[in-house]
Amino acid sequence: MTDLPYKLQLTNGYVIDMAQIARLLRIVCGAEPQKGRISQEFIASELGFAAQQDRRNRTKNLCSMAVAFDLIRPIVLTPTSLGNLVNQFDPFMDDVGTLWLLHYLVSSNERYVVWNRLVNQVVPNNNRFSTGIARSYFDDLDQFYSNHSINKHLAKEMRSVWNVYIDQTFHYLDYIKSESDQVYIRGDGEAVPPSIFFAAVLSYKERFTPDVSTLEISALVNSENSPGRVFGMTSRQVRDILEEVKELGYIYVETRADLDQVRFRENDDFLAVVRQYYEER
Repeated sequence: MTDLPYKLQLTNGYVIDMAQIARLLRIVCGAEPQKGRISQEFIASELGFAAQQDRRNRTKNLCSMAVAFDLIRPIVLTPTSLGNLVNQFDPFMDDVGTLWLLHYLVSSNERYVVWNRLVNQVVPNNNRFSTGIARSYFDDLDQFYSNHSINKHLAKEMRSVWNVYIDQTFHYLDYIKSESDQVYIRGDGEAVPPSIFFAAVLSYKERFTPDVSTLEISALVNSENSPGRVFGMTSRQVRDILEEVKELGYIYVETRADLDQVRFRENDDFLAVVRQYYEER
């Protein structure tokens, strides 16, 4: 069977508990893999889920979320290089730079279709938004899923994503806020640290335009999955933060003549930038 291009059920309707994901990350970073992998049963036991009836589903959900945040590897559940960095420098995952980076990584991954479209399409294109308003952005999913699956899971997934920004740890980002019951508007946005913005730029470049040495500033503002779009930034805000990134020595900003672009230095490394952010904050 051909793999579906999207993962409709990322959260399975569970609350996205970042404190539990941080605990999971500490567990896998300290575990000794058996034959190159860490079992969900071991993680469930370490999390204290062993006596809970839904421990399998709850643990599976937490692992899926940690994979979506690029903190652990799928199937084998061992920590990624980013996961090791986060566990080392921000073990409780409450640093605003960590939260913005995780927001970017999951929101810019088109596989996680609900989160991706809410952030890339619904939020930028509407003054106010809700699960009902967002529904039409997913009409094409009937090519991949039955109406039963869509009706059963889509609204729950959207509510879980709204919830993490309103009532859970991501509310510190002030990315969106409640206007009324289950109706939301864009927030003012906590400032994105320049190094984290650049890490997001590198992630975008590596995945979507891997062979280029320059990127148009307009692409970083407007393109789907770009840092400017995913962080909810205006053109002016993107240009200002690029100047800060330039002052850190990471890029050249070229706006002379007919140029309006950033030029990358050689050997830019996503993980090195994230590490430097943590070491210098």
